[in-house]
Amino acid sequence: MANVDRPNGAVPVGTLSGSPWQGSVQAFTLDGSHSAIYTGDLVQMTADGYLDVYAAGETGFIGVCVGILPAVAGTVGGIMGDNALSSTSPTLAGAAAKFSAANATDTILVCTAPDAIFEMQEDADTDPLELADVGANVEIINGGGSATTGISGMEIDSSSHAATNTLPLRLLGMVQRPGNELGDTANAASPTRPPECRWLVTPANHFYSGLNVGL
Repeated sequence: MANVDRPNGAVPVGTLSGSPWQGSVQAFTLDGSHSAIYTGDLVQMTADGYLDVYAAGETGFIGVCVGILPAVAGTVGGIMGDNALSSTSPTLAGAAAKFSAANATDTILVCTAPDAIFEMQEDADTDPLELADVGANVEIINGGGSATTGISGMEIDSSSHAATNTLPLRLLGMVQRPGNELGDTANAASPTRPPECRWLVTPANHFYSGLNVGL
């Protein structure tokens, strides 16, 4: 078995309390000034009260985008769209609602729970994460999402692990799954063992819970 290099942002898989993630989300309407947002992207609250893609080194991380709602229909007539009754089937935005294009006034669904657990792949470019790094806080790196699939290209920035309280995520441990192995840059070019390992993380610096110093 071997790791697969397939970044897809952050995927909710559980909670710190041990209960399963129930798909609870908040809907946020975007303004006309934001970068493209893909499913799995970390998003942040900005000074104008709207969301945008979280970028490394910034603050205001509020959650992870888990979906895009269909565009609001303009007339009422009996067919349930996203959040309104319309006379026609709802129109989808952002490549059939796979992602929200830059500056589109879409409504996105965000997992905002400060105790959510997410699965993410590390980039493992120069300093792959080790078991000794569990408990540290980590930053993300954004390789860009796919307009074809609508999936995020965000990964854990492996070399960022530190106690810094402004980093957005805390490293909880490896994903326990056959084929998931610790990264090894010595094998980075090997088709049989890419170095990118998948990890469980939880918010560390969250908009709703303040700053938490990592180990």
